[in-house]
Amino acid sequence: MLRLVGIALLLLGTVGYSFCCCRDMHARLDCLYEMKRMYELFYSQVGYCLAAFPEACRMVAQSVNPPFSEMLRDIYEEAEQNTGKPFPQIWEDQAQLYYPEFSLKKEDRVLLTEFSRSLGYADRQLQERAIGHQMDALSNTIEKVETHMAEREKMIMSFGVMGGLLLVIVLL
Repeated sequence: MLRLVGIALLLLGTVGYSFCCCRDMHARLDCLYEMKRMYELFYSQVGYCLAAFPEACRMVAQSVNPPFSEMLRDIYEEAEQNTGKPFPQIWEDQAQLYYPEFSLKKEDRVLLTEFSRSLGYADRQLQERAIGHQMDALSNTIEKVETHMAEREKMIMSFGVMGGLLLVIVLL
């Protein structure tokens, strides 16, 4: 009886771990979609509303989900304090503080940090073009993640089940 319970718990654990890995992949994709939505909102704030970036951060923060909204509010508050830091530096510092809350990989975090470098232009058209390039890079990343997600999910779940079965066989 105890062996049967042990087998069930072992299989449940390996399948559960596989499920958590798949959940993390979905969380990353959701975070990338929210980041793209944030960039699109910045594009409209800069292009159509002609807002300065600190003010655009405040406006966009009202439309995006946490932790992006919290990060943008903190960026706005720090920029309004006039500490003398350039805005791209404020953005990078706040983004690094919020990294643990994002379900992003290292290469995704680079896209978030590099966005601040596109904000340094004084010309509105250059800013729009730079934001457009960031949105294109993010769209490419999202497309890659989506194309590989289904096969990776199947592989992870298969390894979880097969690994659990292998452990059961070895331990019996």
